[in-house]
Amino acid sequence: MKALLLVLAACTSVVDQGGPWEPADQITGELLADLGPAPPALAVPSTLRVATWNVHFGDDVADLAANLQASPILATADVILVQEIEAYPEEDGPRARRLAEALGMTWFYAPARVEHDGTHGIAVLSRWPLESPMIRRLPYIEQPLRARERNAQSVELVVGDARIQIINIHLDLRIGVVDRIRQLSPAVVNVDGPALFGGDFNSNPYVWVEAAIPLAGTEAVVGADQATILDDYFAQQDFTGAVPTSMATMRLPVLDIRIDNLYARDYEITASGVDRIDGSDHWAVWFDVAL
Repeated sequence: MKALLLVLAACTSVVDQGGPWEPADQITGELLADLGPAPPALAVPSTLRVATWNVHFGDDVADLAANLQASPILATADVILVQEIEAYPEEDGPRARRLAEALGMTWFYAPARVEHDGTHGIAVLSRWPLESPMIRRLPYIEQPLRARERNAQSVELVVGDARIQIINIHLDLRIGVVDRIRQLSPAVVNVDGPALFGGDFNSNPYVWVEAAIPLAGTEAVVGADQATILDDYFAQQDFTGAVPTSMATMRLPVLDIRIDNLYARDYEITASGVDRIDGSDHWAVWFDVAL
């Protein structure tokens, strides 16, 4: 029975291996990136606070900003990685830009796909200058339900004399752990040296039949859930995770599932946690890293 479940869970197809890292300013057309100006100069801190938050489309920018500013932890974040944020021509600028401006930050919005008459993507918001913005199209996984184009973004955070590479990502939901690693790995394996990595990995405890039906907890089949396997994968790349798999990052009435996380390589994590703020079906993950 276990073997049958694993075979069924593998019934998706990676039909497009994605693309290389591309400079954001070389991407034109509907998926044009949006980049903010350099923010005012700040004193160099001893630690950097980074958060990641899936804002669930981010249609109420004022509410998102108010929830972030009401949190003692997130209001002091130096960098916020955002997923599921959109931009529409009838609105007063991309939502990532408006959210960043409300927080007094700069921004880098990277659209992943066209959504209606606008775009849907991910963003980095920062109190520090952002340089060398890059975007990478991730492998496209064919699915019967809600197949989506996914991307990753990379940027150098300039903190005094330091250059800190930060990668933000949003992966598919209804896929098994093998396909999850296949979609993730292009954004990880070519990253050299010190780096911070985060986003919505959509790691869940299910085996999926043809990327549509959740059958059972992965733990009952292969001995560990997807979040644990992702942690092991990142550990092989010398990254350390912010929070354990036991810490839920999504509002679910019965299950505690960690689908979002942050990882650091060559930076000491001095504090971390999950901030259960309002404004989305996700909670925010954060950590402090020593500079």
